[in-house]
Amino acid sequence: MRLSKLLPAFTLLATVLMPGAAAATPEMPWNSKYQHVGVATCAGSNCHGGQQAFDDAYVLQNEYLTWQREDAHSNAYKLLLTPEAERMAKNLGIGKAEEARECLTCHSDYVPAERRGRRYSLREGVGCEACHGGAEEWLGPHVTDNTHAENIADGLFPLADPVNRGRLCINCHMGSTDKPIDHRMMGAGHPPLDFELDTFTNIQPPHFQVDADYRERKPYAPAAKTWAIGQLIAAEQFLSGLDSERFRDRGMFPELVFYDCNACHHPMREPRWNAGAGGPLGPGEVRLADAYLLMSGHVLDALAPSLAEDWRGTLNALHRASQDSVGAVRQQARALSALIDRALPTIRDAEIGSNQALALMEALARSGIERDAGDYTAAKQIFYGLEALLAHLRQTGRKPGKDVGSAMDRIFKTVDAESRYDPVAMRAGLRQLRQALSGMQAG
Repeated sequence: MRLSKLLPAFTLLATVLMPGAAAATPEMPWNSKYQHVGVATCAGSNCHGGQQAFDDAYVLQNEYLTWQREDAHSNAYKLLLTPEAERMAKNLGIGKAEEARECLTCHSDYVPAERRGRRYSLREGVGCEACHGGAEEWLGPHVTDNTHAENIADGLFPLADPVNRGRLCINCHMGSTDKPIDHRMMGAGHPPLDFELDTFTNIQPPHFQVDADYRERKPYAPAAKTWAIGQLIAAEQFLSGLDSERFRDRGMFPELVFYDCNACHHPMREPRWNAGAGGPLGPGEVRLADAYLLMSGHVLDALAPSLAEDWRGTLNALHRASQDSVGAVRQQARALSALIDRALPTIRDAEIGSNQALALMEALARSGIERDAGDYTAAKQIFYGLEALLAHLRQTGRKPGKDVGSAMDRIFKTVDAESRYDPVAMRAGLRQLRQALSGMQAG
């Protein structure tokens, strides 16, 4: 319940891990050659449109109704018909929101006209094929004896691999060349976007069941690994944006969507600035949005320590470069991206035990107390990470006590609403959590 309150109205889905998956990311569903045949083709009562879950099938078979009744993705297009969307579109001068490509790329399964099947409709919102890939070739075979690998060869997007899944989801949750989201949209009224792969997996109404049969076909990714990979993928996407034409010199200001909202949009009351926020930068220096980069540093500390020192040094260099030039920023962004390329195979194969998860929680809490909780965006990512790592502890049989839950409730209350965020209260909650975690470590 805590997680669902934190997420913006625009949520996207995710699933599970396939060890040993190829490093190369397949073509995204909106760019692949396969035709999108429409949600209606999946909605038959003997396919995914059952009124309730089936006990004797590989899958639940009620996925369509779960999506239609409970999943925000099914309402994504409808949001474009609201007065808020109409006002935003008018502010942007783009005509009707429900007809504007800028909006449809994320609020629908938007593909070129030549790849829209007879039963395809933009009005379905973010439907099955927006994430699972155009079903032209795999729709029929996937209900027979095709293996998962054969379905993927026929165009099914391999969401089982969290690297691929993260790279798909992040397009709408951070923006990309294909799905550009910029500061102009935010200024026109679009809500701020954030992303955390494990949280967004769990907040979505389940349309898959992780049972023995599922684990046999698609091995499950524990929460800690999903969180760790998600942070690196978010950092990768952010750095890719810095090294693209999206981050360009337009005169006095570069593209501001890459900067931390809270560096400018903060209440003019005490405390106005917290030492440590923005790495080496001081008060009044507008900083890049570094929350995912900070979290990735903790991931590397725990799972790829040989890269951690280089990461932190280059991250500080990136912050300094942001006060210099677009070219200098791109140079440091490439250097950080190269470290992610080196780290991802290690993180993919890592086995994260309960003691390691506890150590990561301790590191996140300590970083918030000493530095990072001064920034709301980083504080929220700390909370997301702590929740994912707690879930991992439960998955490994290490049950947190009531004192841990009490501390997490206190932390949640501080990040529940940006307008009320208080770094002093956040740090008090983190201190309480550290005390509770020390009892678990001793146990």
